[in-house]
Amino acid sequence: MSKNIALKLAFQFLCLILCLVLIPAALAQPDKLTGDVTSESGTYEDSTISEPAADNEDYTFHSINPTYYNVYLTPGSSETFNVSFTNEGNKKVNVAPKVMNMPGSIYPLNKSWITISPAKVTADPGIKKDFVVEVNVPEDANSGEYGAQIVFTDDMYPQEYGTPMYVNVMNLWISVPVLPKLEFQTNYIFDNVDPGKEYVYEIKIKNVAGKDVTIDPKVVEYTNFVPDIKPAFNSDLIEISAPSVIKAGEITNMTIRVPVPDNASGTFDGFIEMNTDGKASDGSVQQLSMSFFVIKPFSVPFVKTFNTKTADPITIKVSADIYDPAPKLRISPEKEEPSFEMNLKCNSNPVNLTLVEKTQGGSVSAQEFYSPVWAIEDNPIYDSVKQYTETYEVPGTIGTWELSILPKNVNSFTYSVSFREPEK
Repeated sequence: MSKNIALKLAFQFLCLILCLVLIPAALAQPDKLTGDVTSESGTYEDSTISEPAADNEDYTFHSINPTYYNVYLTPGSSETFNVSFTNEGNKKVNVAPKVMNMPGSIYPLNKSWITISPAKVTADPGIKKDFVVEVNVPEDANSGEYGAQIVFTDDMYPQEYGTPMYVNVMNLWISVPVLPKLEFQTNYIFDNVDPGKEYVYEIKIKNVAGKDVTIDPKVVEYTNFVPDIKPAFNSDLIEISAPSVIKAGEITNMTIRVPVPDNASGTFDGFIEMNTDGKASDGSVQQLSMSFFVIKPFSVPFVKTFNTKTADPITIKVSADIYDPAPKLRISPEKEEPSFEMNLKCNSNPVNLTLVEKTQGGSVSAQEFYSPVWAIEDNPIYDSVKQYTETYEVPGTIGTWELSILPKNVNSFTYSVSFREPEK
């Protein structure tokens, strides 16, 4: 094997190693192959790498600073930065930077976004030339990560060493974020619903895009990864009413109707995909989540037995805590107050219960941090838990008692039975 062939094989191996290292850094160009390779995520060092040999030595490594640049621009904005080119060869070089798409980039870049000045210079050996790069992202640009290369000379690695690549380049990444188009009064609807009733909700929507947007809201059911668990009802039962166009800055209403079937049980979890401007899930609109828990009424009373050894009066209290998660969103129906069907027996004989007190109370907290400012300026939102308590009294007697409680319009409750124990 000749020395020249051996050098080619060795260089091909080194190129393979370099590609594996530099691909995560978007093909970051080293200043020199004898030094450090710097990328956004760190510095890679290999002191054993030497400048590759070429049959004709028909390319030259020149110094470019920086070799990597990243800009974060919203549509309609721009940024300017400087980059320098230093002639490391021994003869004059005509430098005419041109913009190329980054190899392997998912989002092809429109070259008109980038302007470089001066357009062309001549650099003597050892002389540094400065360039101004201006990046302009148009108003109608789609969000994404755009990759480009600014190529300063036509020098390329020989094709026999692998995929053709330019030698003297600067890598440029342009991050274009997703700008919000719509804001919701709230990002979720959560409610307890009864079988056989129709629930109507109204959500305020604001266009924050600065231009008119179209919407076509559709209900999407979350995929259940447990095959045996079925949703309480099908998503096609839910009806949505909303304007097809929301003007810039306009606040409008979207109405959601949920007719719960008589035989429904379990839960429904899904979201509303707004399909803004004909695009699904482009990130400009948060999904409006929905969770409905079907509450079946109690049909069998709860029974508690206890014994008394004195004839002192007995006090019985029963309470229910009610949390209404959608009081400002639900238009109908109104939540019915809880009630209790109470029955008491002593030694198997019915006993009349006397209702002596009803108490209503609860806890209240601000819910404003869940909503945008425009949705709460004129109508503060409160999050509350309501508590209902009924107190009964009966004359006491010694014996065995049986208390039965059948609650209505609640799915949980607490109770207490108070009586005196005989003195020892």
